[in-house]
Amino acid sequence: MSRDTPTAPRRFRLLIALLFGALALVLIWLIGSYWLLNSQWLPQRISTIEGVEVRWSNAQSLHPGRWEVENLYLAREDEALPITVEASQATLSLSLLALLRGELHIQALEANGIRRFTVGDIALEAEGQLKVEDTQFSQETLSVPYVGLDITQGRLVRLSDQTTLVQDIQLRSTASLDSLSTQQSSDALTEALLDALTAQLAITAQADAWDVFMPYLEALPWLSLAGNGVLEGELALAEGQLQPGSELTLATPRLALSIDEQRLKGTDNTRRWLVADDTPPPHTATGQGRVRLAVVEGQLRFATQLEDVTLADTHPYATNTRLSLATHIPNQRLDQLDLPTGASLELSGEVTRLDMLDRYLATAFDGQGVRLSGQGSITASATLRDARPYEASLTVQAPTLDAELLELTAQGSGTLDATLSPDEQVAATLAFTDATLRHQERTLLADAALTLAAQSPLDPEQAQQSATAQLIWEEATLPNIQALQPYLAAVLPSPSPLTLNSGSATSHGQLRFTTEQLSGELYLAGNALTTGWQRSEQSGTLVSDIQLALAIHQAALDGTVLDISGSRLSWQVADPQRPGEALESTLVLRDGRFQRQNATPSGQFTLEGSVQRLGFLNTFLPDAHGVSLSGNGQLFLQGAFIDDTLQAPTRLRVNANQLEVTFLDYLATGRGELTAQLDSPEQAQLSLGIPQFALRRQDDDRPHLEGRHFALTTQTDRFSDVLDAPAPEHFTTRVALPITEVPDIARYNRYLAEDAGVELLSGSASLTSEWLLEGRRAQGDITLRAFETEMALLEQRLRGDVTLHLQLTEGDIETRRFVANDSYLRLENVFRRSDDGTQDAGWWVQLTMEEAQLNWDDPIQLTSQLRLGMRDTGLLARLFLARARESNWLGRILNVHNINGHALLTVSGEQIRLHDLTLTGGPLLLLSDVSLADGQANGALYARLGAVGLGVELNDSEPALRVLQPKRWFDRWREAQRFPRP
Repeated sequence: MSRDTPTAPRRFRLLIALLFGALALVLIWLIGSYWLLNSQWLPQRISTIEGVEVRWSNAQSLHPGRWEVENLYLAREDEALPITVEASQATLSLSLLALLRGELHIQALEANGIRRFTVGDIALEAEGQLKVEDTQFSQETLSVPYVGLDITQGRLVRLSDQTTLVQDIQLRSTASLDSLSTQQSSDALTEALLDALTAQLAITAQADAWDVFMPYLEALPWLSLAGNGVLEGELALAEGQLQPGSELTLATPRLALSIDEQRLKGTDNTRRWLVADDTPPPHTATGQGRVRLAVVEGQLRFATQLEDVTLADTHPYATNTRLSLATHIPNQRLDQLDLPTGASLELSGEVTRLDMLDRYLATAFDGQGVRLSGQGSITASATLRDARPYEASLTVQAPTLDAELLELTAQGSGTLDATLSPDEQVAATLAFTDATLRHQERTLLADAALTLAAQSPLDPEQAQQSATAQLIWEEATLPNIQALQPYLAAVLPSPSPLTLNSGSATSHGQLRFTTEQLSGELYLAGNALTTGWQRSEQSGTLVSDIQLALAIHQAALDGTVLDISGSRLSWQVADPQRPGEALESTLVLRDGRFQRQNATPSGQFTLEGSVQRLGFLNTFLPDAHGVSLSGNGQLFLQGAFIDDTLQAPTRLRVNANQLEVTFLDYLATGRGELTAQLDSPEQAQLSLGIPQFALRRQDDDRPHLEGRHFALTTQTDRFSDVLDAPAPEHFTTRVALPITEVPDIARYNRYLAEDAGVELLSGSASLTSEWLLEGRRAQGDITLRAFETEMALLEQRLRGDVTLHLQLTEGDIETRRFVANDSYLRLENVFRRSDDGTQDAGWWVQLTMEEAQLNWDDPIQLTSQLRLGMRDTGLLARLFLARARESNWLGRILNVHNINGHALLTVSGEQIRLHDLTLTGGPLLLLSDVSLADGQANGALYARLGAVGLGVELNDSEPALRVLQPKRWFDRWREAQRFPRP
């Protein structure tokens, strides 16, 4: 054996000893670490570190400082930043040296089955893995160089109210947090955390829109979201700021977006005019939607898209709608983000209830604003800033659209365009085609192209003062003018003297409204319009063409003020004399201002124009006087009224191109001037003058008489009574015909007894006449002068000058009976014409009437006592006695000068009679009763010349002389005529 042999076993034994020692140490470690890990001594020791709590149920150690544990609970208890991790299984590596120093330094943490991972008030519960590396987890310092999450079936819970914010989460995320001190104020800690944080994540989950997005939208209290769907997103965060490309979306089959207008405030925190009543229901949009939050171009943008949307307030008002809402803010560090206070909305779809717009439009015009109904397509957009409307637009195209404004209702197919401008002005335009316009259930327009435009400040107080509207219509039809009767009756006396009966018209125009008044222009044209008129007990209809241009300068909506100055009316009426021609009248209201105070209307007016039918004035004229007007001319009217009563002074003037005036039974025509005036509340007067006139009886077709300076005046002192009924006792009428030329005096034969033997053959005359008609009484003065007048008296022909003066008093207009005392007939320069030439030249006679009763008839009837005076009896003797005509000596004997006498004259339609005729002069006494009828003279006379007497009996104009006891014969003859034998 060598020396080395004993050493070999010793080395082997050393190796074995080392192996057994190592094994013993391992056993000791295993036994000790198991005791340390499962006896809770180690977690308790670690939990003695201030602000840290660690628990687990079962654990084993793979090597010192690395353990596999079950039911791990790791918490950083800190009010500023509490963090907890709860996992069913975890592999935990801790730094033992750090533990010896009283610090928790997690070298690695791999957790599976995350029961809960909380940061602050938010907890994540999920299936998956959590990895943490090299993390400093102490009271003073927090450092997480790496943290990774890869989870499925997760949910996010808010611990304060145990609300599940997100569920079914699938999340992959990595993050790092640089070392920072947690011993600082809350604001400083938040700022430090965000500066130190870097993260990336990708998420898919089920989430509620309200829970996810409303914290971001809390500065929009008027907006709310509701709906559950799939949340997806990829976010990148660096130094606390979301990076470009970050995006978070929520897609839901039923997303509800609500706008509560009660939360829309102004900068002064007051209600806006947009809200009509105190508690309007919010607008809600419900449909398939998508909510997106993304970083784009340096902005953090929020957008909501909804498809197949139903819009509703109390009931649905739009369907098949697309809606989008968007808002944005500058992208900054998360703690420096300014929450959005503005948003924009866009909407398009089908609207079924336009009355949902009433809350915005109905408050205009002092609560009498626009109200809509109908359905159609809608397009809208709006921008809101600082919780109030900033800018908006709305377009509705509706095949059926109804709009109501100030009791005006428009119906038809149309569009609505409305805008809100940044200067807080609301503008709305309604455009109709084939529209119908009604007012208080009366159809005013049909088939109209109609536009209603309104503007108003958004502020309610300013809106009550400054809101305006405009109504424009074109190519419209007024189906029946009867619909205008209530408006016409409001300004005419009752019962109305004019009624609109039937006929259609075309119209165009525009009206401008404010909250207090309206103005504008209205044009109306109609053909063959039927109107009715009524005057006293008379009535009738008139068919005419009319054009009206109504200028409304000011019309108060409360009916207190109306100014229609500048309005124009033209109408054409068929000429009865020429049916193929039309008479056209045009009136212009130069000044027309009307008021109403305490329900009492009043006004001032100035009217001028051309009038073809002056008969409208006959309403105020007396029928009993036979006074009426017709014709045409230029009219000027100025006056005022209060409560349907004309006020003084009121003036009317007509320069008539053709004026026709009737009075009694006569008609005067010509070119003249008519004036009517109201001098006091009860004194009214109408005057007219015709410088050159023609005159005739109304039933006389013969050529007119001509004259100059015709004047007629009718007046009343009871004008208010005349307006109710033009009774004759209220009127006084004066007529003057100072110069009238009678080209043929023979026309007056109609007033003489026919075939009485007295006839006017030829000659011209002049006539002067004046009449005074008071009530039903009349008096007149007529003077007729004719020169070189040819006359016939039975078979004799006379020529001379005639003067007839009728002084008529105490006349009864209805019966035409007058007292004609002091009237007279004078014949001068009379000569008898015979075959031998002119005879008895220069003869004259005058008959003066006393106790005369005249019945103005055709022919005239007259009964009168006469006073007679004549130059001599020669002419009469030759008229009645053929022998006197044949014998000069007999004519000279019977010719006695300076004759006077008296008689009873009776003129009727059949004869002329002279009774009890007595003539005296010198030695002559003549008694006679004579009647002229059927062209013959019958009667008797007795003449005594000195001591010689003579009797003459006329039978059918044949004289028979009675020379024996002529006086006795005459007396018996007269007695026999008075008491004829049976």
